[in-house]
Parts: sequence; structure tokens; C-alpha cells
Amino acid sequence: MEGINHLHLLVVKEYEMPLYRKYWPNHIMLVLPGMFNNAGVGAARFLIKELSYHNLELERNRLEELGVKRQCVWPFIVVMDDSCVLWNSHGVQEQSSESTDQGSTSKNVSLKTVLQHVEATPKIVHYAILGIQKWNSRMNSRPPKTPFSRCHIHDFIMLNIDLTQNVQYDLNRYFCEDVDFNLRTNSSGLLICCFNNFSLMKKHIQVGGQKDFDIKPKIMISESLTPIMPLQYVCAPDSEHTLLAAPAQFLLEKFLQHATYKLFPKAIHNFRNPVLAVDCYLNIGPQVALCYVSSRPHSVNVNCEGVLFSGLLLYLCDSFVGADFLKKFKFLKGATLCVICQDRSSLRQTIVRLELEDEWQFRLRDEFQTANSSEDKPLYFLTGRHI
Repeated sequence: MEGINHLHLLVVKEYEMPLYRKYWPNHIMLVLPGMFNNAGVGAARFLIKELSYHNLELERNRLEELGVKRQCVWPFIVVMDDSCVLWNSHGVQEQSSESTDQGSTSKNVSLKTVLQHVEATPKIVHYAILGIQKWNSRMNSRPPKTPFSRCHIHDFIMLNIDLTQNVQYDLNRYFCEDVDFNLRTNSSGLLICCFNNFSLMKKHIQVGGQKDFDIKPKIMISESLTPIMPLQYVCAPDSEHTLLAAPAQFLLEKFLQHATYKLFPKAIHNFRNPVLAVDCYLNIGPQVALCYVSSRPHSVNVNCEGVLFSGLLLYLCDSFVGADFLKKFKFLKGATLCVICQDRSSLRQTIVRLELEDEWQFRLRDEFQTANSSEDKPLYFLTGRHI
């Protein structure tokens, strides 16, 4: 930041605080409550956003008493991963007499330079999310992109906490919480802008984050070193499967990343017939295309007319998802369904409420749960086939 005054908050989990204080004793730290020690990055981003909006309202009220209009208070915060280390600016390289290729040149710049450029955007308060692209080795060899694009932004974002007041991060998420948030923001009709003339470099850090989760049996019978594979992260309810000491949400998300062939066989490398995901993005592997739609009234969704979907993913559905909403979409014969709920009772109620038995065939043996003990509150899901 070239030495200019700025407020920098370091967000850490409670169990990490003593070590951070040892190395950075004078730094401002936002310590998450102890109940989030085993939570994922979604919880951190959710709490950052909630605290920032609360602070924005307090500041608006304070300045309003001094005669300052509420809309004059700066509504943006920058949220970045701790692995962000370098920023670059990219310019168009002039064609020379020896070369007809038009590439781009890049130079290292400060974070201050990037922020000042973005903050100078005309009518910036109309944007919900602004950000820059992630650097890769091909950027200097290919023709430069257009200066701006509307696309997913992650790792480093300037977030308008006023416009996104009603768009939340999923605090339960361990993976892809940023993709999910981008899609929620976009379907709300809010603007997302990526500045392609800047890029961000990240440092590879060996420890921390998801790497801290060591999946082990809840009860160790022997000191077995046999690794537990992701397909073992779920089991049939009430089975004698080895139960694991890990959060249910973490097990579910890791399982979904590796179980595409089991859950959505008709979607594998079939990008003309995507899997339909309602209100939530979950990573179900790179072999499938996934189409996100929002069930909220007045949402902005892609046009699905004429599309035959190869699968349907319903994750913790709320009351906005109804039987009539789902009947708007068409599915291939033999397409597969995955309904995820917090307990077995909710699973059955969801099947009935959404009238899924009218078009989908279910078998008792296709009900599963994350491999947690009952006191660890496993998640349950049921698969079905379109008839």
C-alpha cells in the first residue's frame, strides 16, 4: 500500500490466534468465535460481510448526525485471501516490424495502484462486485483481452456491502463458496466487473485451509495407515460403516467432487445436457456441465427453453422451491436426481412437497448419509431416476 494509511483486518480462527499474535503482536485481528474452529472459508466470508454491513450502518448513523448524507459513506470493502502476494498491470505491446503478433506487456504494481484504478470507476456504487483476474503463464503470449468482462471473481474482490445486503455467502461451505456467491449475486440482477488489465499472483502455501482436515475414523480400533477415500465419506443410513471424525458438510462436498460417475452418469462429458442446480452451486467435478438457476421471485436466470437436463441437484431446498417451479424444466429419460437434506424426516417431506414421485423413481437402497455419527449431525441424500 506504499505506506499510506489504511485499515487492514486479519481474520483468523480462535485456535490460530496465539500463533498469529506471537508473530504480529501489533496487528488488528478479527477472531472468529470458537464454534467456527472447524468451519470452512464460507463461514469466515459470511461473518466478514455481516460485520462490515453492521459497521456501515453504524457509520452512516454517526455521520448523519453530523449532516453527512447516508449515501456518501463508502460502501466497499476489499476481501482477499492471505496467499495474495503480487499485483501486475498489463498493457498492449506495440507491433514491431519483425513481428505481427500483438501480445501484452506486464509490470509489477502495488496494491494501492490497483485499488486507486478500480475506485476511479465512474458510478462505482452501481457495481456489486469488482475484481481482477488471476495471473497465469499464458497471459503475456496471447492477445490481450477486452479491458472488462462480466465473469466469476475470486481470491481478491472489492465488495459493495450495501448492494449485496440481501445476498449472503453460505456459511456452511468449505469449497467454491465464491462461485456460489457470484452466481447468487448475478441472479439477483447485480453487476459484476472484472478488470482484465490487472492480474493477481498467489503464493502456494503448504499448510492451512482445507489441508488441515485429516479425515480419520471417529473410533480408532488400530493404528491403520490405510487412507480413507472420498467415496467412503458417505454410507447407507444405520449401516456398520466406519464413522469419521469430520464435519458432515466437508464430507459431503468432498464426496460430490469425486462421485460424478455414480451420481450423474448421463452428464459425463455431455455438455449439451447439463445438470440443473437450484439455488446453490456445488462442485460435482470437471467432467460435467452444471446450469445454475435461482428460485427467487424476479431472479435473472439463463433461458432453459429447449434444454434437456441430464440431472437435478437439490441442496437444502427452502420454501421458494416448489413443485410448479421444477415442472418448468425438462429432463432426459434416465436422468438422475440428488436431493440433499439435514435429516431423514426433511428428506421425505421434501420429496412429498415437491411432488417428485410423479416424475422420479426412488429405491430405498439409494438413500445415503455422510459418514458421521448421529451426534455429529450427518447430512442425508436420496438419489432417483427420471421415468
